Amino acid sequence: MAERYIDNPYPDFTDGEQISFLTAEEYIKRLIAAYVGSTLDSRLQRPDGRGNLYVGKAGIAYMFWKLATSRKTRDICPQALTHASAYIQAAKEKAQQFKKKSGERFSFVNGNAGIYAVSAVISQACSDPQELAQDLANFKLGLSASKAKLHTPSGCDEVLEGRAGYLSGCYWLNDVLAEKIITDEEIISICQVIMASGRQASHSERGPLPLMYTTHGTQYLGASHGLAGILHMLLDSPWFREGAVAPSAAVVSDIKGSIDYIVGLQTEEGNYPCSLEDVRYGVNKGLHQWCHGAPGFVYMLAKAYLIFNEDKYLKALRRCADVVWQKGMLYKGPGLCHGLSGNGYVFLLLYRLTKEPKQLYRAHKFMLMLSNPMFYNSHKSPDHPQSLYEGWAGAICFLIDLLEPEQAAFPFMDVFHN
Repeated sequence: MAERYIDNPYPDFTDGEQISFLTAEEYIKRLIAAYVGSTLDSRLQRPDGRGNLYVGKAGIAYMFWKLATSRKTRDICPQALTHASAYIQAAKEKAQQFKKKSGERFSFVNGNAGIYAVSAVISQACSDPQELAQDLANFKLGLSASKAKLHTPSGCDEVLEGRAGYLSGCYWLNDVLAEKIITDEEIISICQVIMASGRQASHSERGPLPLMYTTHGTQYLGASHGLAGILHMLLDSPWFREGAVAPSAAVVSDIKGSIDYIVGLQTEEGNYPCSLEDVRYGVNKGLHQWCHGAPGFVYMLAKAYLIFNEDKYLKALRRCADVVWQKGMLYKGPGLCHGLSGNGYVFLLLYRLTKEPKQLYRAHKFMLMLSNPMFYNSHKSPDHPQSLYEGWAGAICFLIDLLEPEQAAFPFMDVFHN
């Protein structure tokens, strides 16, 4: 066993091997039922001071909405939509005290924007047009707020709290709601601010790549706080969608040049550095998790492959998957950000991209590890064990997607969205 991960006890896929999907489906559903029961256990609940998607009630509400709207799982918990409504109402009560803060209005994973986005899809599912309209009005407060400042000491562009995260919410709502609620022009206006921010930072720092971003004083590279997540959201924009508004040659050059620089940073084992500072000083933190490491870079790489159709992106993505298979069974818990389920999504992404049975096989083994005594008896319980990004709500989302792998997507980071 290594310091941060459990040595993978499972043999890798061999050609000709079959996965018993029917048996696996029943087992996965039993796991979902058990974890839902734990989520509802009041004895396990932790204080929720913020209500957000990351560790708050909004993330649990999202999980119950997903449970209620999947044809494979809606019968597991008939009251799932009722639970989703209760959790999101509690989250919205928390959100009230933060509404005056401009940054909260476009902070998606960690702020108010994510709370109101999830509330909107729940309102739609509950056939409540009045509540839906109010939720969307609150979410759209982020449109102007996201463009108010180019830089702040904490950073304005990352996925967790910044403009890129707000874009992920825009894309998700446009995909899930009955009507497209954020126009291409509004999305591009935010992308232009992100581009201006990255260019300015690169120029002032005399950086090695066209776009650079700083969050809390560090030039992060990963999906949560850094460049990979930001670039993914720029690639998701109408600029790169057929039939929409074409980007300028300079925009394409700066985005692709930044992606190619990152690709060149991949280590021999297939991982990526956490920050440009780590690159500069030769630091290797050995993190293999969505927020910092290969499991988060795969979404940018997959999107780049789909858009530019260059094999180097798929090759880098496969190397990411291999290191996640070897070192991705983490001690840190079952969640999405730095846990087992977030890493399992790597293989579901590759399965959708390649249709290779090997990728689905690997995803199933990460599912089995969730209940393996090696993990269950030794993992470090997160601070918020029921939450989406740290805890079992994230694991439930992974299991739901494992039942329908052709539609699977890491929450709010679907590279195949319309």
